[in-house]
Amino acid sequence: MEKIAILVDSGSDLSLDYIKEEGFYYLPLYVNLDGNFLKDRIDISPEDFYTWIKENNKLPKTSMPSPGDINDLLEKIKNDGYNKLISINIGNKFSGTYNACKLAEIEGLDLYAFNTGNLTLAQGFYAIYAKKLIDEGLGFEEICKKLEEKINDSKVFFTIATFKYIVEGGRVPKTFGKIGDALSVKPIIKTVPPEGGFAIEKIVRGEKKTLSQLEKIIRKNIEGVKDYYFFIAEGDYPEGHETLKERLKDIIENSKLYKEGQISPTLGANTGPGLIGVGFFILD
Repeated sequence: MEKIAILVDSGSDLSLDYIKEEGFYYLPLYVNLDGNFLKDRIDISPEDFYTWIKENNKLPKTSMPSPGDINDLLEKIKNDGYNKLISINIGNKFSGTYNACKLAEIEGLDLYAFNTGNLTLAQGFYAIYAKKLIDEGLGFEEICKKLEEKINDSKVFFTIATFKYIVEGGRVPKTFGKIGDALSVKPIIKTVPPEGGFAIEKIVRGEKKTLSQLEKIIRKNIEGVKDYYFFIAEGDYPEGHETLKERLKDIIENSKLYKEGQISPTLGANTGPGLIGVGFFILD
């Protein structure tokens, strides 16, 4: 008989309380604060992380889980009585975690590692969707197939306060960052699954216009969609969060599931403070 477990890494931005409530297994990435390696959301909270960045005026380094971390967790999953595992992973353009999970082998445990090509709750929603399919009685192979079919149905759009951190992290060209900051414009950035990575959706001048454009982009993309999950995530930008939450109140109310919160330190290490992101997962 199949007994299927779900694993999420910390790029998913699901809270530890929610992960425990749903029975998911959690694989944290690491944040390196001046040689002190901390497990994302376990040893350091998003709030403490953003405080550290502002106090030190620099980005910390991040690292993926070690093979030992992964094997230990897989052994635990097997010992808990599971014989199938679906690993929902941050896109491989953002971290090597997917590849490491894909290569892991534990006798007696069939592992499917899913490269979401995504991050934050646009990644985490795949775990919630997989759990829904398990609860509906679908089998392991069918769930894996349905996840692959949904690879283009989870999207995130976000903006950042400055190009400084995303350029330092190597996520956009340095020349683009210099031009952007010189012109005082803000980018609206999206992820591009299945390949992963970032792409510029739009360039906007001014904070108010940027938030307005984010709202327009979401409304355009979700138009005609009946069933969906929705989220708003921030990186030390509560004002933007509250503004978008009010503007998108109807979309939130009509969603099958709404999540919000601060993005994880391992994601914030690539963008810095001043981020607001919105996204959705299409069910129908």
